[in-house]
Amino acid sequence: MTFVRTIRGDIAPEEMGTTNAHDHLIRSGGGEVMHDPDHLLDSVDKAVEEAARFLGAGGTTIVDMCPVDCGRDIKKLLEVNDRLPDLNIIVATGFHQAKNYEDNRTHWVTRYTVDQITELVVADVVEGIDFHDYSGPIVERSDAKAGVIKIGTAYGKITAFEHKFIEAVAQASIETGAPISTHTTQGTMAHEQAQLLIGYGAEPSKISIGHIHRNYDVYYHSKLCEMGVNVMYDGTNRIKYQPDSVRVQLIKDMVAAGFADRITLGTDSGKRSYQKAYGAGSGIDYDLTITKPRLIEEGLDPQMVDDFFVANPARALSFLPVANRTIRQPLTA
Repeated sequence: MTFVRTIRGDIAPEEMGTTNAHDHLIRSGGGEVMHDPDHLLDSVDKAVEEAARFLGAGGTTIVDMCPVDCGRDIKKLLEVNDRLPDLNIIVATGFHQAKNYEDNRTHWVTRYTVDQITELVVADVVEGIDFHDYSGPIVERSDAKAGVIKIGTAYGKITAFEHKFIEAVAQASIETGAPISTHTTQGTMAHEQAQLLIGYGAEPSKISIGHIHRNYDVYYHSKLCEMGVNVMYDGTNRIKYQPDSVRVQLIKDMVAAGFADRITLGTDSGKRSYQKAYGAGSGIDYDLTITKPRLIEEGLDPQMVDDFFVANPARALSFLPVANRTIRQPLTA
């Protein structure tokens, strides 16, 4: 049997309900915040307020995509979940693109072997997430486990640093059965991400390629889906990049191309200026209150639209059954 791993334990895929497949409730620091303080999401109260709006709009599950050493704060996420027990929170392990690590020439990923990195990612999935998020010696692990593994790549290239953790993430996914969700920069390097992950043995149906909507190219997206992976259309109400009409038309075009079952959606409201709790005009509930009814009004079948939020993420984010995995032998000292 398969399952979905939340920070409060494993649930059946059908218990996920309506899912925001890529978002951010808490980010307590890290490289993105160093580059832009707007990324700082350190208030539990505001995270509760924001997530409560999502629940009020009919949502059930939020995937918090903040990975290792990027301000991930499992203690605060657990506090949010304590105050909103009806919310499922899935948290990421893995890595962002290289530029979000202060100095990747000396970062521990650079010094560690692929197998050592794999072991640390596997530990997040099967043992529990370190309270200190690798900022120092691991002194205590939480009981909360990661339910998805992230990789990220730069604009128009995959650095050596990124390539190394892509290999480790693929190994960790094979060993644990955990799904993979990616960051592409402006939708570039998506094919290369998929090819590398699949080449290293990751299961295509458990790979979701993120931010790909910023590269509006139906042929490009169709070729990704033909590899067996999923496309994540996250990030709404970003007029500085493109109007919502572009994302909506892309979804309609991909439905017409026959890939409705490969589409998952998320709001990716990872800045203070993207969340109502911090004073913004839109927030984590945007896809449920604005995008979902718009897709239906623009002619898509309501059941299909519902699948974007329920059935598709339930498939993409469930763990691969043990019988379908190749388990790595434990490393020797």
